[in-house]
Amino acid sequence: LAENIYPNTDNLLERLHQLHNDFPVQSKTTHLRLLHRTFFSYKSTAKVSEIAMEFNVKIVRLPVRHCCLNPIELCWANLKENERQDNTRFQLTDVRELAAQFITSYDSDAATKVIKGTQEIQNKFKIAYRCMEEKIDPMLDDEKSSEESDVVSSDDE
Repeated sequence: LAENIYPNTDNLLERLHQLHNDFPVQSKTTHLRLLHRTFFSYKSTAKVSEIAMEFNVKIVRLPVRHCCLNPIELCWANLKENERQDNTRFQLTDVRELAAQFITSYDSDAATKVIKGTQEIQNKFKIAYRCMEEKIDPMLDDEKSSEESDVVSSDDE
């Protein structure tokens, strides 16, 4: 980075081979796979889960870039939709100008609407989850217990 050369996979792999002659990964594809696996194992949520359990907090984990409950992702989606509608020449300068116009026009009212929208969707999810816990889970538990009793009674025979 001191030379203003930004690292890419080829540079990284080359540097690893220079520093460590016995570096086991030879191919770029294998290296990318290992990085991908390491990234996901590195982002372990075990410690967060432990702390949440300690304070009796339930954490809702969303898929990455799940926009319906994330106001920032919704703003990003609005920007992309605006670009699609207004961009007719598909040149990078037009994209920059349209993005700048969108960002400057995005005032507190627009941000408030996005946040309220995500809160409404969150409330719908909470209602659905509560309904599932109150109505569907007991039915599943009853089914499970009846299946277990069938297994126990067949073992008795």
